[in-house]
Amino acid sequence: MEKLIGVGLALALSAGLGGAWYVQAPTEHALESKAQEHPILPRVQDAVASSPSLIADMIATRATYGDDVRILLGTSELEQTTQDTAHPVRFFSENDCGFSLMCVGNAGCQSLWQAMEVAALDYEGALPGRKIALMLGTQWFMGDGLSESAFAEKFSEETFASVMQNDRLSDETKEKIYQRCLAMGADQATLDALRGTSLTDSINRAVTEAISSTEHRENIATELDAEALPYNPELLQKTTPPSWDELDAAVLADAEAMCTNNDLGIYDEYYTEYFVKWDEKNHAENKPRATEWNQDEFADFDIFLSVCKDLGIEPLVVIQPAMGVYYDNTPWDKESRQIFYDQIHDVLDTADIEYVDLSVHDYDKYYMKDVMHPGWKSWVEVDKKLCEFYGDGR
Repeated sequence: MEKLIGVGLALALSAGLGGAWYVQAPTEHALESKAQEHPILPRVQDAVASSPSLIADMIATRATYGDDVRILLGTSELEQTTQDTAHPVRFFSENDCGFSLMCVGNAGCQSLWQAMEVAALDYEGALPGRKIALMLGTQWFMGDGLSESAFAEKFSEETFASVMQNDRLSDETKEKIYQRCLAMGADQATLDALRGTSLTDSINRAVTEAISSTEHRENIATELDAEALPYNPELLQKTTPPSWDELDAAVLADAEAMCTNNDLGIYDEYYTEYFVKWDEKNHAENKPRATEWNQDEFADFDIFLSVCKDLGIEPLVVIQPAMGVYYDNTPWDKESRQIFYDQIHDVLDTADIEYVDLSVHDYDKYYMKDVMHPGWKSWVEVDKKLCEFYGDGR
């Protein structure tokens, strides 16, 4: 009832605060209808990723067709899909592995964002199977860690409100998320209104949704129009997956075709445009080794694990490799990276969390396609594990 009252008052207020602009923007109902009519979105990022309720609508709609959707959370590596046969976005869209995969996240989505996304998706009923897979970025823990600008760009009021309304999340974990958002520059009055339970708080949230989120709703509609597809079994028919040996051979052919001007296994354009000048700069600067990794990011990752524990969600963590030949000429050389690997292993082992450790491939060719994103062979390992974790292991 409070929400209905709040929405009514918000609409009344919006009429006097730019009502014409509000009417022109897509309503929440219109976005829900659009998501239900076009529920296929293998790679979810930016605006749609900040709306767990719409993701839930898509997953629920697909479930009515017998489509079993599972989620892989990550960051910019989820955007690198076009020519990668084994990239999860492409592999699970083209092959029938007993479930479908929805990849959620893009550049700037780090541990704090992942923690809130899981809690919000759980609140919206969007985590069938009570499992979640996460691509853990080594770069998140370097230097200053999560920046306020990156946090501000990805922060979602809808997501935060859903987190705070999730009754199964402990008060302690909610408080950690609240305090961390404050520390990253979020407006306290906004956070207080979003997590409050009074009628006034409900009205304030509704006003925010009705007025302040106009541009946000426009962005969601644009993304859905550009990328989301209707559920059409004839158009979306998947094939029998290749064997892992066949996939290994396919990705090797892909890699060799894309890496012709260097022996490092870096794709040609990136090697020419970025790697050479960056590597030369690193050699010239010769900065001292980093002996500490960002502890705020470790604390944020601990929040992610706490969210999973509170909600009874089983996580799978993929520790991504680093391009050893590149990072050995930076402060994060082999010895420094071992400090990080030891610490993250200890965190995961102590919490009894299942993980895939691709750091053993820091010096293996074709496991990185550039200096920061996993490449061809890495994705085969990830696909294998996802099939075991979410399916029957083939």
